[in-house]
Amino acid sequence: MESARDALDISGAMKNPEKIVALAAYVMQDGGESFKVEDVKSAFRRARETAPANFPRDLDKAIAAGWVGDNGSGEYMLTAKVDGVLDGTFTFSKGNHSSRGRSSSRRTTPTAKSTKPNHEKPETFAAIDEFPSTMDGYPPYGKMNHNKDKLLWVIKFAKDHGIKGLSNRDIAWLTDHLNSGIPTKQITQAFISAQRPGYANKSTLDHTLRITDEGEKFLAGIGSG
Repeated sequence: MESARDALDISGAMKNPEKIVALAAYVMQDGGESFKVEDVKSAFRRARETAPANFPRDLDKAIAAGWVGDNGSGEYMLTAKVDGVLDGTFTFSKGNHSSRGRSSSRRTTPTAKSTKPNHEKPETFAAIDEFPSTMDGYPPYGKMNHNKDKLLWVIKFAKDHGIKGLSNRDIAWLTDHLNSGIPTKQITQAFISAQRPGYANKSTLDHTLRITDEGEKFLAGIGSG
């Protein structure tokens, strides 16, 4: 997720408890397991939103809804109930999208278009002529049933071709080329799902996504059980 504003737009958050959840997910997208109130308040500012005047009350509402858990010591976590909040597969309520104003609808239009990968071959893959759907020592790409697994597969493919990491655009293009693409807006959530158990990480220099040794072991074992 590129910005805090995007997190609010894609999630469809309208009420303060919903915005807290969406921005907490934004704060945690680089692999954090918990968040602090101050981190979310800072995200409100980055999204050009005014933080709730009664933040504890709205946070309690998010907890009561089952979206947030209290870890103690001033730290909180998001529950599985809101998985997909940043990729558009989770909505807070049926009425949220229908109640949006025209300005909100305009903001979401570019996001919808961005789910279609650019079919021009990325420069990252300039030296690669063919993209087989099989890879020695690993199940074929067609066996990857989850976005997380697809993401790990193509990152490993790139690594075997001397490419240390892939950008979201690279991943969207390559998975689409292999005929089972990860929509662009779902790549962040797929990465989070891979990062939490230690299967992937992100470069602090170029922000590309990379697979870890544990990720390679996991990938090799898919389907073996």
